[in-house]
Amino acid sequence: MRFRLANPDDYPAGLAVPWSLPLAQWPDALCVDVERGLHRNPVRFIEHEGSIYAVKELLEHVAAREYELLRSLEQQHLPVVEAVGLVTERDPAPGSADRWGLLVTRYLRHSMPFRHVIARGATETQAHQLLDALAELLVNLHLAGFYWGDCSLSNALFRLDAGRYTAYLVDAETGELRASLSQGQRAHDLQVAQENVT
Repeated sequence: MRFRLANPDDYPAGLAVPWSLPLAQWPDALCVDVERGLHRNPVRFIEHEGSIYAVKELLEHVAAREYELLRSLEQQHLPVVEAVGLVTERDPAPGSADRWGLLVTRYLRHSMPFRHVIARGATETQAHQLLDALAELLVNLHLAGFYWGDCSLSNALFRLDAGRYTAYLVDAETGELRASLSQGQRAHDLQVAQENVT
């Protein structure tokens, strides 16, 4: 098993979790509940010394790719969740040749999935603010050469500050980072976004 850290000094001393086990087998006592959206892959949240981490399990090559994408976007100071670590070279499940990796990100405090914002009784104005925040995120990602591929309200987190929502990219599995995007790539991303939001 290999553990890669974005910042070697960031790993909290004393944090002991069963990295080699599938997420479904992690003890519930080890995990915490937070406001979360829908996930196509298993996700668990752990807390240690005041910090909360999201651990997502997905195919190893997909986990490694998403880790690199998030790190690259963060280095460009774009609003994305912080990639903390990547666990690879875990033993495959019995009877399976697939290797599953773990992507570890820092939980974005004071953020909410859009479903929680709506469930709390969002006004029409607030609903439009969510859409504006998502649109602003997509524009900034496109300017950085990032093709999202699956832009949706479910793949972002929203944080309210001074009466205004900011959207953060939380799921980059389908993304691609290029020097620049063609008009066709931008148009396709917009079409996917429109369909997903609708």
